[in-house]
Amino acid sequence: MRPDQSDFCVGDWVVRPQRCRIERGSKAVRVKPKSMAVLECLARADGAVITRDALFAAVWPGAAVTDDVLTHSVVELRKAFDESARDARVIETIPKKGFRLVPPVRPLDNESSRGKRLLSTWSLAGIGASIILGIFAWQWLATTETIEPLTGAQTIAVLPFVDMSPDGDQAYFADGLSEELINRLTQLRGLQVTGRTSSFYFKGRNGDLREIGERLDVNHVLEGSVRKSGTQLRITAQLIDVSNGFHLWSRIFDRPFEDVFLIQEEIAESVAQALSIKLQVGELGTIVGGTDNIDAFDQVLLGIALYREFDADAMLQAAEHFERAITLDPEFALAWAYLADVYRNTRLVLSNEDYAVNREQSELALDRALQLAPTSPYILRTAARRYIDEGRWSKTESTLALAESSENQAASTNSSIRIEFYTKMGRVNDAIALTERVRRINPLDPSVTMYLGHLYSSQGLHEKALAELDRGYGLHGSLPLISVEGLLTALASDDEDEITRWLARAIEHEQPGAQNVHREMAQRLGDREIALSWLRNAFENSSVPDYYTVVWASYYHDIELALAALQRSPDPWAFWLGVTADIRERPEFKSLVRELGLEAYWREFGWADYCRPLGADDFECG
Repeated sequence: MRPDQSDFCVGDWVVRPQRCRIERGSKAVRVKPKSMAVLECLARADGAVITRDALFAAVWPGAAVTDDVLTHSVVELRKAFDESARDARVIETIPKKGFRLVPPVRPLDNESSRGKRLLSTWSLAGIGASIILGIFAWQWLATTETIEPLTGAQTIAVLPFVDMSPDGDQAYFADGLSEELINRLTQLRGLQVTGRTSSFYFKGRNGDLREIGERLDVNHVLEGSVRKSGTQLRITAQLIDVSNGFHLWSRIFDRPFEDVFLIQEEIAESVAQALSIKLQVGELGTIVGGTDNIDAFDQVLLGIALYREFDADAMLQAAEHFERAITLDPEFALAWAYLADVYRNTRLVLSNEDYAVNREQSELALDRALQLAPTSPYILRTAARRYIDEGRWSKTESTLALAESSENQAASTNSSIRIEFYTKMGRVNDAIALTERVRRINPLDPSVTMYLGHLYSSQGLHEKALAELDRGYGLHGSLPLISVEGLLTALASDDEDEITRWLARAIEHEQPGAQNVHREMAQRLGDREIALSWLRNAFENSSVPDYYTVVWASYYHDIELALAALQRSPDPWAFWLGVTADIRERPEFKSLVRELGLEAYWREFGWADYCRPLGADDFECG
């Protein structure tokens, strides 16, 4: 066992954790901090096997990350050690278990290392002095300042900051600041941060902080307020121990409005200091693809607030704000990405003709975002969504892996695209494992319950799926999507009471593009021939989305109609529904899978849970 952060040897290699370097002779290779953290965990095990779950818990505590992220770290370490998985001399893979270090691990104890440690000590002392000087400087600007050391596992929820402005017109800015704090704090190693959706569930609610902490499973809460008057901004922030309600730290920031970026970083830094969390890279850097133009930033916040309303008018207004941000700062890559995203999603609320123009605008905006910030995780995920739409599965996989490896911690809001992709590829078990990790971080996010309900239903766990969807329905968010997933699960279970209950919810919260299909089917529920007659006519006239034709035709066992709708609008999301299981045994389904390129993806990245290879040239699904 060796002290944390001290230099050590693995065989004849020298490892320097503080510098993220691996050395031998004249060769020195720098690795990413997370990869170094993986190596440190293996080194502390002294040759014992460390499971993947143990590595996730130690290196990505509380984060929702995929196995691909860990694999990427191991691959990076093997390259640094001049080895491969087939010729593993340093890091050995133990199938179905984990990894272990093969060479002996020993402390590095020589004059050179002692000298470097001494230099490092002086460097850290200098950093500490800078922090202390910063604290004294802030005391001149802050009306209160109290920091107490904390110990133990650190978890925190950032509650939505309250708008206290005279005109009450800064709610969007307060929300944006709260989200920025969440994003900043997730970069702190060793701190688990509750996701945005769960934290924002309490917006406008005057709940007891102890109850909030218990519900979010955190031991600290950061809350505050924003007051803007003219060009002056006052932000109040306070850190509270939810076990006893004590204020552990508080501060008031008085600043001109244009200094908001500095305020965001300083609040995050102060909270991190109070929680005794050491920054992984020494300081919080600016977000890749961001801006230093406060007016452009303000326009993006306005756009995001409208975007979340998710109706046609609001989304088009959001696009206008993103375009204004781009006019103010043409290099603002994230504004281009938001514009691409909002134009892409107008397909859910506009006609096909209106959407055609927006689709072209979305592609142009995304191309520009990628030119400006090709390594931004958000922009890469936006690109991955385009590749999914285009059926470019391998490109989607590599793009998501790059986005995930670019992040210090993959927060739950960043995992939805990976969950969606796993689900479409039929990798339901992988999707469930990731979504359950996300739920631990973001337990009050309705979209998480929607995904879990869908996935449990795909596995035939209908009772478990309905319980999860009922929980999500009670959170009062994403009601159209949750209602539809509840209906799909009820249809798969063939439970008449559940079908009636969820059908009523789907009608009440019908999606704009559903075109009253659930209302029509409710009127014909239980009469198979009449229901199918209406459905066939609607299919011929293209008056109902093909996805719902697939669902209802499958429920009434008209496999030919379901296949026809699936062939006309092939969406892998529909392939693995519980209600469509019979379709997967048909030769037409196999042909469709091959046309979409899914077989090629499976052979490269792993098979769907419901399909298996039959030699090198064939496969079967069921």
